[in-house]
Amino acid sequence: MSERVSQRRYPPARHAAPPRRRRRRSRLAGFLHASAVNGRLPAFLLAVGLAVLGGGFLFSDDFTVRSVVVQGNALAFADSIVASSGALGQSVFRLDTEEVARRVAAHPAVASAEVRTEFPDRVVVTVQERVPVLAWQAGEQAVLVDQQGWVIALGFDPNLPRVVQTEGDLPRVGAQIPPELIQAIQVVQERLGERLTTMAYEPRVGLTAHLTDGRTVVLGDSDRLPLKLNVLEAALTLPDHWSRLDLREPERPYYQ
Repeated sequence: MSERVSQRRYPPARHAAPPRRRRRRSRLAGFLHASAVNGRLPAFLLAVGLAVLGGGFLFSDDFTVRSVVVQGNALAFADSIVASSGALGQSVFRLDTEEVARRVAAHPAVASAEVRTEFPDRVVVTVQERVPVLAWQAGEQAVLVDQQGWVIALGFDPNLPRVVQTEGDLPRVGAQIPPELIQAIQVVQERLGERLTTMAYEPRVGLTAHLTDGRTVVLGDSDRLPLKLNVLEAALTLPDHWSRLDLREPERPYYQ
């Protein structure tokens, strides 16, 4: 009688799960293998290469701003505009042209600015300058002033009306004279025309007009200026018996 040998079957042994790092490597290997099979690997490498190359362009010295060209300036020195732009030494790829334009427009003589880059290393700044309407003098120096009262530059201009400040310091470039004072000066100049030689300003007194016949008219501030000028026109029709007329209180003009 044959003897049966019982054979016991055991379930297959379970292997431990591979570490996560191995899974990642396997996935990467699978991706590269599939990319190579499908022809996408060259595109992947090209993208990586372009990214590296682009980073090199961004930080390359070949694309660093070395020259700033200023156009449209007559009053402002180009060097001062270049300095205010802050563009030198920056990458042309990362330069914020709007921010540069804002910095340039803060220059006392500049009303607005446009900025553009030119590869590989140049920036062009085109400015629109403020327009001076009069020269404001104190002592031996003078500044140019625009319609809004902004002091835009040092210097004389014989083609502009002149205001002589008899007391105090000369307004600094970048400061603002009250716009209503500038407008009052222009009104007086337009009203008196050729009868006016020069205007004077004293902080405690205000405006004084010096006429071609040697007479002086104290106008004071810009308050009730049309009435003051009407009184002056009437006084000019009177016989020449006054040399100084004070109109700071136009209802009670004072003659000398």
